Amino acid sequence: MNPRLPVVLLALSLAACGSSDPENPGRTPDSGTPVSDAGTGDAGGCDFDNMDGGSLDASVPIPNALSGFGLFTGSPADGGLVPVEGNVPYTLSTPLFSDYAVKSRTLYIPPGRVAHYEPVAALDLPVGTLITKTFAFPADLRKPDQDVRVIETRVLVHQPSGWEAWPYVWNPEQTEATLATGGRSRDVTFVDLEGSTHAFKYSVPSKNQCQQCHHLVDDAGAQVMHPIGVKARYLHRTNTYDGVERDQLEHLAALCKLDGLPAPAQLPKAPDAFDTQAASLDTRARTYLDINCAHCHNPKGTAGITSQLFLNFDNASVFSLGECKRPGSAGAGVGGEFDIVPGNHAESILWYRMHTEESGKMMPQIGRTIHHAEGSQLIADWIDSMPAKTCK
Repeated sequence: MNPRLPVVLLALSLAACGSSDPENPGRTPDSGTPVSDAGTGDAGGCDFDNMDGGSLDASVPIPNALSGFGLFTGSPADGGLVPVEGNVPYTLSTPLFSDYAVKSRTLYIPPGRVAHYEPVAALDLPVGTLITKTFAFPADLRKPDQDVRVIETRVLVHQPSGWEAWPYVWNPEQTEATLATGGRSRDVTFVDLEGSTHAFKYSVPSKNQCQQCHHLVDDAGAQVMHPIGVKARYLHRTNTYDGVERDQLEHLAALCKLDGLPAPAQLPKAPDAFDTQAASLDTRARTYLDINCAHCHNPKGTAGITSQLFLNFDNASVFSLGECKRPGSAGAGVGGEFDIVPGNHAESILWYRMHTEESGKMMPQIGRTIHHAEGSQLIADWIDSMPAKTCK
């Protein structure tokens, strides 16, 4: 498949029309009118001192139907599913791979509440925040705006007790999505950009499975749920709002939804991992591993703690990144003896587990059924570019 697939796809009925958003061509986010175009969190008209971003007294009710949240108008059946004012669409510079599904994302921060900027972790989002991610497949990726089937919408809800994940599955009529706490599977068939047909069972994760990817271990040793994608380095990119192209972080600040935003030159920025002009091979590969793997493989992730394999972008240890490192519990038949054998991707477990589709051996263990050809090739190229080393 074409490595520019995420750029080509989302000319969908998931949203409104007309955008320069590369994940969502044909979409104009409707996010309200900014109070200022100054582009910093403390700019014009935002009285952050009188906003309480910490807590809400009441829990967010969880409806049986997605429409019960009131986050969208219309449905895919009528060409709608348009975010309401205040439900801000966003995209990521490098998104997480999910079986080539086309995704649209929104962020809703309650009135009178504000998120706080974080340079490395996910934005500090107030209680009452809702994050949505909708997954869909065109019948033919060469015609991304035709015969689109929406499969699911996942909603992360920040309750007073912490974050919760709720999966909603769309009906065959594409008129409503219903809560499916136990998950679902759906038969999916699509034609790729080369004209080959792919047919497989797409898995909608259960509520408990969602927690596997979103949990981090806190200082007390307890597992605490966190969002994954809403980090400054992935949000620091342009999008089109009400016909105007602007940086997503600056837009949130201008809406009085984000404070503490530093000057643009000080903002971290993750490249598009598949844009060879955007960054070096090493940076692009590390970015891909960070967004796709590091939510588990980090010093506070359960898989990271167990395996001591840390794939977060700021990990500076080549050993804990996997070079000549034996895995903690990979088992037999996973492509080799070491996580990474520099100069030889074919003997590297990291590459093998990304590339295989065999249950129990592939990584991630949930969230995909087929392998990401472009992603595994990127990591193969990265490993092969390393100075060859004999691991012992």
